[in-house]
Amino acid sequence: MTITTTYEGPDLDGYSCAVAYAELLRAQGKEAKAAIFGEPQLEVQWILSKFGISPIGPISPIGSITAVLLDTSDLEGLPKGFSPEQVVEIIDHRKLTQLEAFPNAKSQVELVGAAATLVAERFKKAGVEPSRGNALLLLGGIISNTQSFTHPQVSDRDRDMAAWLKEISQAPDDLAQRVFTAKSDLSGERLAQALDGDSKVLVIQGKRVATMQLEIYNPEHLIAERREEIESILSTFTQTEGADYGYLNMKNLEKGTSLILCGNKATRLLFASLSGVTWEGNLGYSTERTLRKQINAWIDDQLART
Repeated sequence: MTITTTYEGPDLDGYSCAVAYAELLRAQGKEAKAAIFGEPQLEVQWILSKFGISPIGPISPIGSITAVLLDTSDLEGLPKGFSPEQVVEIIDHRKLTQLEAFPNAKSQVELVGAAATLVAERFKKAGVEPSRGNALLLLGGIISNTQSFTHPQVSDRDRDMAAWLKEISQAPDDLAQRVFTAKSDLSGERLAQALDGDSKVLVIQGKRVATMQLEIYNPEHLIAERREEIESILSTFTQTEGADYGYLNMKNLEKGTSLILCGNKATRLLFASLSGVTWEGNLGYSTERTLRKQINAWIDDQLART
C-alpha cells in the first residue's frame, strides 16, 4: 500500500495533490490511498463544504507502508510517524528542498506556480481525467497558490492545466474570488486557526526559521485591528519552536502588496537589507507581493554569506 500525503495542516495545493495523486495511482493499477494529517486550512474546509466533497483524514498504523510526499520536500513537512526511508516519491515546486534526506525517493521538483500543476500534468500525460471533485480541488490549488495567476512564479503550464481542469470540473467563473473571500474571513478564532494552519519551520543554513503566512484581502485592516494578538501568536510560535528567526508574511490579494512582521529582534536585524521593504519598527511594507518562497531563498543567500 502506498499512501499519498503532504505536510500536516495542508493548504489547498497540498491537500488537492495528495488526494488526486492517489486517484491517478489507482487508475494505473496501483494500490494507493490518500491520507491527510492535521486540520486542513480554511480554504480547504470551505471548498469541501461548498461543493460537497468528502474530506480525507489520517490513517493508522503507518509503520509498514510506503509514502509519496506532495507539495513538500523537507523533513519538517513529513507527517509525524513517518520515517524518511518510507518516502518513495516526492513531487514539489519549491527551490529549497531536503531531497538528500529521503534516500529511497525519486523526485520531481520544478519551479511552477503550484504543485497541483505537476499532478494535473501527470493525469493528462497518462490519458486519465481526474474525477470532477478532484479536478475542482486541483484547480483550486492552482488558483490559490498562484493568487489567481498573479505571482512571479506563475507559468503557462499553470494556466494550461487550470484551463483543462476547469473544463473537467465545471467550476464557476468566480471561483478565485469566492476562495479568497472565504480565506479572508479571519473573525474571532479563525485568525489563530489560519496562522497556525499556515505555519512552518525550516532549517536554512543550519538556522531554524519559523514562518507564518496569510493570503487575504486587506491585511492592513487586520494588522490595524488585531496587531497585538498577531504579534503574540507569532512571538510565541517562534519561541516555542526554538527558532533563530521568525516572521509572518501577509499578502494583499487585491493590491499585489505585502506586509512582513518580524517575530524577534534577530529577524528584524536580518531583514534590514531586504530589498523593496519600508520598515516601521518590526513591520515592513512592500510594494510588491512577496512570496514566502522568495523570502526563504533570500534568507538562505544572506546566511550563506555570513
